[in-house]
Amino acid sequence: MNKKQGMIVAGILVCATFIAFINPPADSYTYELKAFSSYEELASFLKNNYKHINNVYMLEDASQKSAGIAEGASPDFSKTNIQVEGVDEPDIIKTDGLYIYLLANGKIFIIKAYPPENASISSEISIEESCYPVNIFINENFLIVFCSSFRYSMEKSSYWSTSTTTIKIYNITNKTNPKIIRNIEVDGNYFDSRMLGRYIYVITNKYDLYYILENNETIDVLEIRINNETKKVPASSIYYVDMPDAINTITNVVAIDLKSGEVNQKSFLIGGTQSIYVSKNNIFLTSPYFSIERYTIGTVIHRISISEGNISYEAKGEVPGYILNQFSMDEFNDFLRIATTTGNIWDGTSSNNIYILDGNLTIVGKIENIAVGEKIYSARFIGDKAYLVTFKKVDPFFTIDLSDPYNPKVLGKLKIPGYSDYLHPYDENHIIGIGKETIEALEIEKDERDLDFAWHQGLKIALFDVSDFENPKEVAKVVIGDRGTDSPVLYDHKALLFDKEKELFVIPVSLYEISDEIKEKYNYTGSVYGEFTFQGVYVYNLDLEKGFVFVGRITHMVNVSERWQYDAFITRALYIDDVLYTISDKMIKMNDLKTLEEINSIELKM
Repeated sequence: MNKKQGMIVAGILVCATFIAFINPPADSYTYELKAFSSYEELASFLKNNYKHINNVYMLEDASQKSAGIAEGASPDFSKTNIQVEGVDEPDIIKTDGLYIYLLANGKIFIIKAYPPENASISSEISIEESCYPVNIFINENFLIVFCSSFRYSMEKSSYWSTSTTTIKIYNITNKTNPKIIRNIEVDGNYFDSRMLGRYIYVITNKYDLYYILENNETIDVLEIRINNETKKVPASSIYYVDMPDAINTITNVVAIDLKSGEVNQKSFLIGGTQSIYVSKNNIFLTSPYFSIERYTIGTVIHRISISEGNISYEAKGEVPGYILNQFSMDEFNDFLRIATTTGNIWDGTSSNNIYILDGNLTIVGKIENIAVGEKIYSARFIGDKAYLVTFKKVDPFFTIDLSDPYNPKVLGKLKIPGYSDYLHPYDENHIIGIGKETIEALEIEKDERDLDFAWHQGLKIALFDVSDFENPKEVAKVVIGDRGTDSPVLYDHKALLFDKEKELFVIPVSLYEISDEIKEKYNYTGSVYGEFTFQGVYVYNLDLEKGFVFVGRITHMVNVSERWQYDAFITRALYIDDVLYTISDKMIKMNDLKTLEEINSIELKM
């Protein structure tokens, strides 16, 4: 294959993963889940899809609390901010109340963290260069590390690399000498994982299953490697839905029983996954599609049931529009609720929707055409209620009643400047919103761009009172910095540390500021970015009476000239007892939770 041919094939496969071309949706689905009898049958199936995808793209431009602790009971400590209680999410840092387990600088650090005065690095785990660690779990005396990796294969006298996912399981009974006890390598790019009790579920996407190499049809045989034993995945373990979709990507779902060591894998020819939502009983996988006949974008949803390591494909459905992220979905009383945006915000055709689907993923209730001309910036489902933030110039905060899944209703709306990228429950009557403040553009600026818009400003944190569900109110608000100020919480909820009982709210911030003198001198209208002045965490006390009370801030930077030294950027914070731990690739710093007085710090070696 020459370079140009390779680019065409790669482009086809990647594009086919993210946008599947399918027929208009039917009211119900009667497609039967089947297993292949052989790899020859699989190759034939993929060959037909490959031709269809190839033909479509040639019309365009194809080049174009807690773990067991040996030392005894641990003090109170924070956990990873997750979406569903009881469904743990992987992260770059975990704690069991005595030790901190941290992924930094391509290594895994096990740190004796408590008491802070005696904190020290107990051990470091180096990972081979071919295995790039992305996040971790801890479960009793197990440390689980997920890596993006690859393997080489010989085909037609040429070396081909195949993307894989490696799961490394360590016994950490002895924190100074962790021992690897299992090394599992699965074909496909690592997408995400979840942990329920002793079971871990891992999702990978294998894109390069079928391709043409030097005019020869080639299909990769799926493999799974456990320690030093390699097994071919039989075709009978690869499932597909016999339907007219153009699909050339396999989603692998792997279940690992940490207690028994048993590994269960099932592969589904359902396309690549873009977003995932996991409840205690189901994995919901979604990917966008484009309907040629109707020239519309929709979202395909697959429901895969999980129970004690068992994996079973159950249903397929679809809804109009595209989703934002995992918080656009939620399962409650066996109904899936999903929020989508349709149309295009730039030409004013966008609108927003909430669909409710039953166990067969058939739409049974819906609200459409919410906030026409805007798009969803954040969504949160809590019990039989939903909260939605859309945005174009101001922040409409919607309260939605889902108590009758067949007849959902928008009950309230609040319009305020700014918007929220992330919504977090404070209690049953209050919601925290984290996003950006905004200033509406001047008329001359709108005319110049032929667009009605607003300028993003500093980081906005707000508290909404929804006790009167039809009349939500913003009862507290703080704005940090000026245009350019940012926080990882806006795109990664695991960066937030919030504890209602401790009245603790900690958020990492990259601060950009414009002096009042400059604003006055240049008649500031909102379009100018500020100057970088700080990176670290802002610490607040948060209660309903006083709102956000600033306590102080912590940084790992020596001076602002370290702006491009990202290893000093704090990305996570956690607490153990009355100690606040802030984490960057450079160090872990320990401060008194009430006074923020520094107690100790540990440098992390590169």
